[in-house]
Amino acid sequence: MSYESDAAVQRATGFLELGLAEEALSELDDLPPPLRQESLILHLRVDAYFRMKRWAEAAEICVPKLETEASDVAWWIQAGYALRRSASLTKAEETLCKALEFHPKHSLIHYNLACYACVDGREEEARERLVKATEEDVDLYLKMAKDDPDLVRIRPWVIAWQAQRREQLSPQ
Repeated sequence: MSYESDAAVQRATGFLELGLAEEALSELDDLPPPLRQESLILHLRVDAYFRMKRWAEAAEICVPKLETEASDVAWWIQAGYALRRSASLTKAEETLCKALEFHPKHSLIHYNLACYACVDGREEEARERLVKATEEDVDLYLKMAKDDPDLVRIRPWVIAWQAQRREQLSPQ
C-alpha cells in the first residue's frame, strides 16, 4: 500500500469506529481507482456497507473475492453475512459450506452455520456446529450463543452447557 492509501485507511477506520459509515465511504471514494481495488480498502467498504445495511452492495464486493482470494476467510464470512440479508439464508449457508473446503476448522464459519441451521429448524445440526465452533475458545462462543437471537431454539442447551463448564472449572 502507498502512503496515500495508508492515510485513507486510517481516516476511514476512524470514521467507522465513530459510526460514521458515509464519511468512511467518502474517504475510500477519494482514492485513485487502482487503490480502491486493494483488499483492505474493499474490506473497509464492505464494513461501511454493513453498517448502512446496504447488503446487496456488500455482496457485490464479497462474492467475486471468493474466487480470487479464497484464502482470506474474512471474504467468506462477510459474503455469508451479506448474502443472508440480501439474498437468502440458503445462499449464505451454501457459501459458508463451500468456505469449509478452504477453512475447515474456522470457528466463526461453524458458528454462523450453527445459526443458519437453528433458524432453519435443524436444532441437532445447530448443536453439532456450535460444538465445532467452540473448539478454539469454548467460553467466547458459548457467551455469544447465549445471547444470539438466531440460536434461541437451543438456548436452554447452551445455558446448560455453560453451567456445566462453570461447575467443571470451579475449585472444589
